[in-house]
Amino acid sequence: MKPQHEAKIDEESVQTLITLGLSRDEARCYTLCLSQGSLKAGDLASQMDIYANAVYRVMDRLEKKGFVVSLDTHPTTFQAIPADIAVSSYINRKQQQLEEMKTRSLQQFSRQDHPTQTNVDIQTGKNQMFETYIKLAKQAKQEICIISLGEPVSDEIKLTNRDALERGVKMFFISHQYTKENQQLLQSWIRMGMEVRHMQGGGFHLQIFDRKIGVLTANNPKNTAERTSMVIYNEGIASVLRDYFTSVWEKAAHIGE
Repeated sequence: MKPQHEAKIDEESVQTLITLGLSRDEARCYTLCLSQGSLKAGDLASQMDIYANAVYRVMDRLEKKGFVVSLDTHPTTFQAIPADIAVSSYINRKQQQLEEMKTRSLQQFSRQDHPTQTNVDIQTGKNQMFETYIKLAKQAKQEICIISLGEPVSDEIKLTNRDALERGVKMFFISHQYTKENQQLLQSWIRMGMEVRHMQGGGFHLQIFDRKIGVLTANNPKNTAERTSMVIYNEGIASVLRDYFTSVWEKAAHIGE
């Protein structure tokens, strides 16, 4: 038969534990153990007015949450962990779980910020191309791949590249030109930590950021400052552009060759 000897339990303490996340049965069992130090499963069942097998299930959950320990006795004896230790440890674990949930949630929302559908921005002019590069390079976390003229750039771009390299971003640069006019610039990129090669060409520029964003730019051969760029926000297209970059990189010559 079901026992009928329910003990008087501190309901205020029970409500506090429920607020922390324990079930009502968990809170009542822990409060009983805490008030008496330790209790056998049968005694808990009698004082809680529940069946013994239900007590074992409740105490198993409490042990996993760090509120009691089971002693190697027969029948099993459960001993309460002091409240200051048990509650503090439980809250710390909850806070850690919340931080982990926060991190996972932010990562998920971050992925949603760059949806799988293709978004394309059309831009014109050399200056706007450079401004877009600075913005995207500052956001890069893994790698930046560039095919360009090897032309002079602003100090802001130089600082942006330096900062990217210093935070561990790998940078690969293929220059269409390697002449006396740009030799010093390309050598400075190498000293900075960028991998640089050259392959004769011209008329277009390519930038790929973390295999997620690609920038394709066509310039007027007679006036290279006249440019039209497509900024493509699509990981699939960016990955294809990265594969193209790799094929050119393998054919390109090391600086000095």
